[in-house]
Amino acid sequence: MVTSSSLKQSVVELAASKGFSNTVIGALEPMTDELQHYREWLERGYSAGMEYMKRSPEFRNSPQLLYPGSRSAIIVSVSYYTEKPESPGPFYGNVARYAVGLDYHAVIRRKLRELRDLLTEQLGLTVVGKPFVDSVALYEQGFSARHGLGFAGKNTLIIGPKLSGSYHFVAELFVDVEIDADEKYRGTCGSCFRCGSGCPTDAIGEPGFVDANLCISYLTIENKDGIPLDLRPKLGNWVFGCDVCQEVCPYNQRPPETPWEEFRPEAGAGHYLYLPDLLLIKTDEEFHRRFEHTPLRRPKRRGLIRNALVVLGNELRRARVEQSADKEVILPVVQRLEWFRAAEEDPMLREHTEWALLQAEV
Repeated sequence: MVTSSSLKQSVVELAASKGFSNTVIGALEPMTDELQHYREWLERGYSAGMEYMKRSPEFRNSPQLLYPGSRSAIIVSVSYYTEKPESPGPFYGNVARYAVGLDYHAVIRRKLRELRDLLTEQLGLTVVGKPFVDSVALYEQGFSARHGLGFAGKNTLIIGPKLSGSYHFVAELFVDVEIDADEKYRGTCGSCFRCGSGCPTDAIGEPGFVDANLCISYLTIENKDGIPLDLRPKLGNWVFGCDVCQEVCPYNQRPPETPWEEFRPEAGAGHYLYLPDLLLIKTDEEFHRRFEHTPLRRPKRRGLIRNALVVLGNELRRARVEQSADKEVILPVVQRLEWFRAAEEDPMLREHTEWALLQAEV
């Protein structure tokens, strides 16, 4: 007779065989405490322009409603961490570590389907609903923390047990078998608030709450508008996303490397983008071909070039102030910006170009 504990152990072992770093079992009861925290985040206006985050907060905190017929959820994580090399030189923009390889949605769905098949073949479990990762209305951070995949740090990211850190994706499989749920993991940040102190834009003003209006990840990815003037210098050289709150976290001093080749920089866009070359992308079709199968498609051509213009402005200002680059290096970049300004029709991109050029002169 298969007991619930032995079934859980088998699930954990099969998930580990596919490369998942940590696996826990989630119960499907409503998340009442998590709903209260989520509502407070919304009421503060911290969701910025992400209107989809405001729809049905009760549903997002009701895992039992996601897939009728399901009785438990298998919650998994996998590391995406890779070491970042030194920057190749001036006018390169940083890419957040989660995005250096292939699009995690497609990769994790495929791995979860493989896990689903193993669960079906070896354990007789029936998976209810398709495997997913941040693709349905579920407050994943709250769900994961409630069942011990890690604890929610002051930067709101899930920090895994045994010093495994936060460079992990989270995903779920809902099954029609009831398995004993795991308890909350009692980790803590203690008095540490390096994430808040280190955030370039002060987006983490209070532990446990991130203001997307100020967050570089939001500004460079989900944001559809221009980047506010006062925040542009604070982007530094982040052209897609930001890792600062993770880089300064003590739990991330020795993070485990990703077990999957798909998340390595050789598989995708890599850790750095040469920004002047992005300005040569003239159409959405060309942009799609360049970044196909990578997370960098998310902001589309308009958004990524907007980001590149801001970072180019920051790099030009730094080179001017610190005298860190010869005129022979700076002049071609300025000329590329002037060419782009003359050829580009989008008013928002033209304004960001003007701002970038101004940084070389002031």
